[in-house]
This record gives sequence, C-alpha cells and structure tokens, in this order.
Amino acid sequence: MTSLLDARLRAVTADSPVALRVVYADGSGFAAGAGSGDICIRFKTVGAQWRCLVLGHVGLLEAWFDGDVEIDGDLAPPFALGFEAGYDAPTLAVRLLNGWHEMRRNNASRVRAKRNARAHYGLGDAFYQLWLDRDLLMYTCAFWQEGTRSLEEAQRAKVDHVCRKLMLARGDSVVDIGCGFGGFMFHAAKRYGVSVEGVNTTTEQVAWLDAEIDRRKLRSTLSVREADFRDVARQYDKVVSIGVLEHAGRDQIDVVVQAHADSLAPGGKGRRTPATYPISRAFLYQEPPIRRTQPELRHVA
Repeated sequence: MTSLLDARLRAVTADSPVALRVVYADGSGFAAGAGSGDICIRFKTVGAQWRCLVLGHVGLLEAWFDGDVEIDGDLAPPFALGFEAGYDAPTLAVRLLNGWHEMRRNNASRVRAKRNARAHYGLGDAFYQLWLDRDLLMYTCAFWQEGTRSLEEAQRAKVDHVCRKLMLARGDSVVDIGCGFGGFMFHAAKRYGVSVEGVNTTTEQVAWLDAEIDRRKLRSTLSVREADFRDVARQYDKVVSIGVLEHAGRDQIDVVVQAHADSLAPGGKGRRTPATYPISRAFLYQEPPIRRTQPELRHVA
C-alpha cells in the first residue's frame, strides 16, 4: 500500500517549486522540490495513508482534519501542487460515495430539504456570530476589493454588488430566496428603499430573523416566510438568491431555475449568486488575484 501511495504522491510533487517532504507512518518518505520553504506532510497512522490512497485529496484532508496527518509550513504550495497535478479530481471511491450520499440525502423532498437545512443552519445565531461578519451575518463569499480592511466591509461590498446588478429601485418588491439571517434584506431595504420578503426553510433562522425585523422596526418593508424555495407565493419585481443552488443539489438545477422564474413578474430581473468562487492557482501562489467581478462592477456603477 505504501508503495502505491508513494508513487502517486511522488508524481503529484514532482514539479514542486518549493522544498517539500513526505513522511509515512513507518518513518520512510521522500523529498521533492527546491527553493525556499520547508513543508512537511507527515502521516501519523497507516489508516491515514489508506484514506489518502483510496479517497485521494478528500482522504488526505479528512485525515488532516482528524489529526492523523500533520502539515508543517505554508499550506498554499501543497494546495497549488494538487491543482496543477490534477490531484483534486475525485477518485472512483469518492464518486461512488458521493453518488450514494446524494441518493440518500438529496433535497428532492421538502421534508428532507428542511431536515438538511436545519442540521446546518438551525444551530442558533450565537454560534454564527462567533465567526461571521457582525453586520450582515453572511456565510457566502465576500468581495475583497483593493483597500478592504475587514470582513464586514467585504460582505457589504458583495451584497451591494448584488443590489446594483439587480438594478434595485425605490419601491421595488423583492424576494430573497434562502435569506439566511437577512443580511441582504436589511442592506437592500436601508440603502435602496425596497420591500423584501425572505424565504427560508430553517425554522430557527426564521424565528430569529422575524424577531430581528421587529427589533429594528422594519415590519413595514421586511418580512420572512418559512417555506421551501419551490413554494412560490406570488411574483416580485426582483428575485435574488445567494448560495441556494449549492444546497438544492446538482439534480435539481432545473427546479431551482423554474422556481426563480415563477417568482419573477413580467419584465422583472433576477440574480443567482453562488456561495463561493473557484480558487485560482494565482491565489494559491500568492500572485495578484484574478478579480472576476471588477469589469461587471464598472458596467453597473
């Protein structure tokens, strides 16, 4: 087993631009690369090696999460190497496990969708306030423009970007599908003078957001409805969803698009924003990041 894993990892690290060592549980290993930096990937157990061999990068990372693999040094170069060598491609075992998981846990039924959502997001606002931005409590990607100094600024920039792409105008009726803690709703209502209804299937978040709307005395412009995204109540001038497609699943793309279309009044505008943007090799190598959204911002400024 060690020889098979060794061959695979040697191939992945063959073109390493930095000094890197791999040490197996029995003390054997190899060194690769040159240049500055001293990175070491150390397997503490044979079980961790099996996970890496069978599950590829998924097994390696899960063993690291569990403390069965130690990584000393900068994490960016090993990640970049993995992308360059195609190590991020799922193994056969991962594809089979993912397929089985999707079949058992997908969100095709409303009951299962609610159960899945509550398992992830019904953990209480106190937990999320420990690590999300303080102003909007957004748990999707932020927009780090040049000069951004905090997560709060980056999340406001992302939400405002979405608002401008929607071309929000005072008096518009808007639905936020999968509204979370209402960050988009509060920002859009305050800055653009629109009325927003949030749709959320997570009971705990709906209760918190409903109380927060009352606390801020915004009941005249904001509301939240506990419902599945497929339960369309009426049509709106603008439709937005941030990070919803990833939760619906790959087998429900057509359902998500149809629900958005059904919610949109004739002549209205909608926007679906992903939870994250792809990680680029430029970022991992700490070169200037690719700013995919800057041209779009200039168009709508």
